[in-house]
Amino acid sequence: MKVISIRSQILEVADRWRKQYPREKKGSKWYKIQQELDALDKTVATANDVEKIIGNNSWVGYSYCDECDECFNTVVELGEEPDYESATARICGECLKKAMALFEEAE
Repeated sequence: MKVISIRSQILEVADRWRKQYPREKKGSKWYKIQQELDALDKTVATANDVEKIIGNNSWVGYSYCDECDECFNTVVELGEEPDYESATARICGECLKKAMALFEEAE
């Protein structure tokens, strides 16, 4: 279980990029992007800063709640590490509160 937020995505983007492109050679476009992501002050950087480096906004952004299908800055990820066939859910705060109410009601 972990929290996924805009800031957490920014803090992890360089490591996620490195995992996606592990063997890039010096001078390649992907290597240069890695260098820029590594140099980024991730404690104050914005999603826009990351987008400018990578060239698109797919690496940092809002997350959808798998229960209400709405978009949020912050969600909680439950279950397995996301993969093609993983049992993973991202849930917003309101849906978590509703789930806890149901749980407490059932006990």
